[in-house]
Amino acid sequence: MPISTPLPDPSSDTPPIAPGDSTPVDISVVLVGLNACKYIVECIASLRAAQWPGCSFEVIYVDNGSRDDSVAQVSTLYPDVALLANPDNRGYCPAANQGARIARGKYLFFLNDDTIVLDDAVARAMRTLQQMPDVGVVGSRLLNLDRTDQWSGRRFPTAWSAVLGRRSWLSRWLPNAAPLADYLCKAEVARGEPFEADWVSAAALLVSTTDFWAVGGFAQDYYYWHEAVFCDRMRAAGRRVVLDPQSQIVHYEGKGSGKRTYPVLRWHIIDFHRGAFRCFCEHYGLSRLNPMRWLVGAGLFTRASLLLAGNWFIAPRK
Repeated sequence: MPISTPLPDPSSDTPPIAPGDSTPVDISVVLVGLNACKYIVECIASLRAAQWPGCSFEVIYVDNGSRDDSVAQVSTLYPDVALLANPDNRGYCPAANQGARIARGKYLFFLNDDTIVLDDAVARAMRTLQQMPDVGVVGSRLLNLDRTDQWSGRRFPTAWSAVLGRRSWLSRWLPNAAPLADYLCKAEVARGEPFEADWVSAAALLVSTTDFWAVGGFAQDYYYWHEAVFCDRMRAAGRRVVLDPQSQIVHYEGKGSGKRTYPVLRWHIIDFHRGAFRCFCEHYGLSRLNPMRWLVGAGLFTRASLLLAGNWFIAPRK
């Protein structure tokens, strides 16, 4: 069920800084959206209603060529949001980097448009980062509407992850299997304290502006798996990646890009598995002659083919 969030309150103690103001801020929240008017309006409302103790912020929304009322609604309801309206869909990473380039914040908080920020989630992520000088990235804990976990801090994928992944059918039968629990960091999340992960979801990710550009920002040739690649490169640069279970954000997951017909789902499935293959090869340094590269490729191809076949019968055509 939808979560009710208030519309912007002009009397808020910590209103965001208006566009055009060159004053530095603590956090620049960067949102990217496409044909998800309902969600982006609700997301920004939750940011305005969130707690920002001792923290100044701005909101940047990059629209990727929406054909609904997203741009009109954001500009009307939230004139204090810095709005960039692209004429077409440039992809998430190019658009996120585009938003980051105009940011005035010491920190960048990348947030999916289909999210609801709870309490002081963003400000807490900043405090966690400030308290750990060797940490480069802090991820928030993403929750479903019923407040169950989406397991947003993970280990780097292994062969086990292909069959015991976060949403695989086998994982539903074996939710407590040791390889799955380790991959999803279930014990660490249960302890409730910030912990080191190999990578965190970019649906709610905080990084200093300096560190973000030091590794080249988000890899613009990725859509899926870009956060794993980003965190991997951050760790290679000597910066740790942490998830803070007390920084909590509700994530509708998959709603932010609008309706998914079969052609859209087909693109997502193919890109997901292509990205997984490239990310795996980069992480483990697998050359074209390495037999593991071809074994992983065959496994991912088979998995993608099964998903495409299954969705052919159930996904809407238009």
